Amino acid sequence: MSRKITVLNPEGSAPTVDGKSLAPRPAGLDGTTVFLVDVGFENSGDFMGQLQASLRESRPGVATEIVHLRTPFDPVPDVYERIRNEGSAAILGVGL
Repeated sequence: MSRKITVLNPEGSAPTVDGKSLAPRPAGLDGTTVFLVDVGFENSGDFMGQLQASLRESRPGVATEIVHLRTPFDPVPDVYERIRNEGSAAILGVGL
C-alpha cells in the first residue's frame, strides 16, 4: 500500500529584515552620565568596575554608574527606562 507524505525543507526561509540606523552620538561626554551595564556574564561586573575606575581617572567630567541585569537574557524594563531617562550613553559589558 502506498501513502503520500509531505516533506518540509528544514532550512526554512529567512525573514526580510529592514536595516536600522545607529543611535545619534553625543558631541561630547563631559557633564553627562554614562551607564555601565553589567549584563551578567562571567567577569562582566569586574570589567565594568575597572572601566569605571579608568573613566574616573581619565575623564573626571563624566559621571558613571554601574547597573546590573539579573541575567543576560531576561529584559529589565525598569533599568532600561532609567538609562533612557537619566543617562546620555550606555556601555554594555559582556565579560570573558
